[in-house]
Formats: sequence, C-alpha cells, structure tokens
Amino acid sequence: MSDLEVMKESQLELIIEREPLNADNARFMLGKLQIEGTFPEAVPRNEKKGINWIKTAVKNGHLAATELKVYYDIRFAKQPDIKKIEAALHLCAEKANSAKACNTLAEFAHA
Repeated sequence: MSDLEVMKESQLELIIEREPLNADNARFMLGKLQIEGTFPEAVPRNEKKGINWIKTAVKNGHLAATELKVYYDIRFAKQPDIKKIEAALHLCAEKANSAKACNTLAEFAHA
C-alpha cells in the first residue's frame, strides 16, 4: 500500500453507523471523496450521494462540511441563495478561522 491510505466506502459507512462521535467526520470524508472522485478505487464517484452525505453533516453542525457545501453552492447552484451563503461563510470564518471564507466574504463585499 502507498504512503497515502484512503478508507474504502464500506469502511467509512461502518464508522457512520457505529461511531456516533466520528460519524460526521466520516460523512464529510465520504461525501468529499464521492463528489471529487479523487480515489475511485476506494470510493466510487457519485456526486448526488456525496452531496447528501455533506448535507447531513452540515445539519449536524460540521464546519468543514459547511464550508465545502458553501463552495459547492457558489459553483453549481442554479439559483444560489447569497444570504444563506454569506451566513455560512461568516460561520466558517468565525468558528473555524477559515482564511478562505474571510477572503470570499471580502470578495463579496468588494463586488
């Protein structure tokens, strides 16, 4: 195996099912891998399924999932809800100290 080991889809699903304290981290990782298709040998690309994992983690207050969902919405939403996006960016900037969220908010203010 290489230096970089990626858990398989089934392994992440087991964590979600059996480890409530780590479930949202596993949802985030599984969703991200499914959306991006980065390691298809471990987790097949499935954007719809991936975004659903991310949405669940967001509902549970997972900040990394919230930030990923914000940038997904900025890029791909047919009618992005700017107020909702700005609120999520503020949350990520304040709670997660996200420089990327701060930069995006500055870009919104400049525009």
